[in-house]
Amino acid sequence: MQHPDDVRAYLGRLYAESGRQWACRATTPAAFGVWQGEARDAFRDLLGLSLIEAQGGRVEPRVEWADGVEDLGQYTRQRGWLDTEPAVRTSFWCLRPKGQGPFPLAVTPHGHENGDIYAGVTDADGQQRMVDEDRDVAVQAARRGFLAIAPATRGIGGNPSSFRVTDIGKRHGGRDCVCHNWQVAAVGRSALGERVWDLLRILDWALALPEVTGPTLMLGNSGGGMATAHAAACDRRIDIAVPCCAFNNYMSPAGTLRHCPCNAVPGLLAFGEFWDVAGLLAPRPLLTVNGRHDGLHPTDEVDAAVARLAKIYAAAGAEGRYEHRYGEAGHRFYADIMWPWIEAHREKLQP
Repeated sequence: MQHPDDVRAYLGRLYAESGRQWACRATTPAAFGVWQGEARDAFRDLLGLSLIEAQGGRVEPRVEWADGVEDLGQYTRQRGWLDTEPAVRTSFWCLRPKGQGPFPLAVTPHGHENGDIYAGVTDADGQQRMVDEDRDVAVQAARRGFLAIAPATRGIGGNPSSFRVTDIGKRHGGRDCVCHNWQVAAVGRSALGERVWDLLRILDWALALPEVTGPTLMLGNSGGGMATAHAAACDRRIDIAVPCCAFNNYMSPAGTLRHCPCNAVPGLLAFGEFWDVAGLLAPRPLLTVNGRHDGLHPTDEVDAAVARLAKIYAAAGAEGRYEHRYGEAGHRFYADIMWPWIEAHREKLQP
């Protein structure tokens, strides 16, 4: 489906590449370094991280633990809550491998679903989906020796544990994520920025644990992939990033929004396209994974975005640290693709 000609002309003018102030136009590592340093600060401000800090400050990282620790053989599992700003409590699952450690860290933000499934917590109906689509990524990480944190993503109504502004007026079809983004956009924030903020505060706490060492991995699917890519763009403490079923254009050439409106950030395309934001990760290892049969992200658009991002990594002198892979299914995780790649780069980054 196409927009009418007048609408396409209008959108083409709005989305013109010439209007992207922080698009990466560097062709050498030196020029890339200058661009990245300035663009990262601008991007953090665009997401509203400075505003969040000004409005609430950084609270002292403090975790409250649920009673009881589950012993699941190779690892233990326990629920905790972390205050990420005043009156905002972020729920998470902590999966600790057995042994003394120290352990590398994995943080696994989820998308529009009940993210408890990432920690292997689901009902009978979700059990088969968890197995078939490799959804229990925090479990997979713990079994590979990572201390894994599976947080509830802010604003996502699919997870009853998520902090969110509920669509009590039903003006957005009951979609809490869209309602939440409108509520915070009215004061200059963004839901995506709040999700990044929560992940960075989790890093503040988790990286200070005596049993945690590098490298730090972040991976998530769909909206969790968006949170992964954007958090890693903002914070160099994330050593390895794997956003799954998320990387594409922000906006398709035909003017189609490729992600849920809860990921919309005012001014984002005046900053750059998704490949410019993902370029802020270079030279750190980045694997983008998409499902070849994922209707949300057509392969021709993904391929074009991948080519643009590969050019940015080349400009940074880091050609071998960015890869893209397709899984032969839809909108899901692909453990057989992700973990061999993660383990190879983890080995190179071991302290």
